[in-house]
Amino acid sequence: MRILFVFFIFVALTGCKSGNNSGNEENTVTALERHNLPDILEETSGLAILNDTLWTLNDSGNEAALYAISTKGKLLEKRATNKTNIDWEDMTIVNGNMIVADMGNNFGTRKNLYLLDVDLSNGGATTLDSIPFHYPEQDNFGFQQATPFDAEGIVYVENKIVVFTKNRSTLTSEVYVIPAMGGAAIKMGSLPVGSLITGADYHQETKTLALTGYQKDENQHLYVINNFSLSAIADAEIKQYDLDFNGAQIEAVSIIDRKTFWVTSEKTRKYAAFLAKVSIN
Repeated sequence: MRILFVFFIFVALTGCKSGNNSGNEENTVTALERHNLPDILEETSGLAILNDTLWTLNDSGNEAALYAISTKGKLLEKRATNKTNIDWEDMTIVNGNMIVADMGNNFGTRKNLYLLDVDLSNGGATTLDSIPFHYPEQDNFGFQQATPFDAEGIVYVENKIVVFTKNRSTLTSEVYVIPAMGGAAIKMGSLPVGSLITGADYHQETKTLALTGYQKDENQHLYVINNFSLSAIADAEIKQYDLDFNGAQIEAVSIIDRKTFWVTSEKTRKYAAFLAKVSIN
C-alpha cells in the first residue's frame, strides 16, 4: 500500500558489495504485455502461481480473500478465508499450500505479525495454521516513521520461509528466516538494494530470487539475484532493472523463468491496478 513517508537517511550504496549495477545500459526491461485488473483488486499486494494459476490478494483493510486471475488480468474466482486482513502483503507456495503473510507494519507498532497456511485444494480456502512471529531486534513499538521492521516480501528458499523487509532508514532489505513453528525471526543478512522492497519470489529450479521495489522518486525497479543462497547473502550479486512504470506502485512479482516475470501494481493516480509481463535482457 502506498504510504507517505520521510527518508531520514538516504544512504549511498554504490560502494557496497552488492553488484547493484543500475547504471549498466545492458540491464534493460521489455514490457511484453499489460492488463488492467478488476476494481476489486485495486490494492493488489501479492502474487503467486499455484497449479498454473495466478493468485493475488489485497493489502490492509480489505477482505481476507485470495483471488485467481487469468494471464489477461480477468478475475477467475475468489476464495474467502475466515481470518482478518490486518495488512496482507505477500504470498508464497509451501508444500502445495498458500502461505499468506500478514506482516505489513508501516510504522513499527504491530505485535501481531503472522503467516497463514491456507489450503486451496478443496475448492475453498481452509486455514490450516496461523504462525505468529516477531523480530527479536525490535524493542520499540512506538510510532516510527522510518521503522526497519516493515516487510512486504516472502519466499520459500531451501525449505525455509524467508521474509524481506523494507528498511526506510537505510534503504536495505533485511533477510529473515521464520521458524516453522513461528516465534523469533532469525536474521540472515542484509541486501543493499537502495530502495523499499515491495514484493518477492523465488524460482526453485533456477535458484533465481526476484524482488520489486521503489525509490522516493517513484521509480519502480526489479532486482534479480541468480543462484541465491541463504548462506551467501553477503556475496549476492544484485542486478537492478528499471521498470517502465514510473508513477505505478509495483507491489508483487512472480517468476515465469529466469528472464520473464509477472508483476502487479496497485491503483495509483497515474495507473489503474494492473498485471504486466516483463522480460529482462
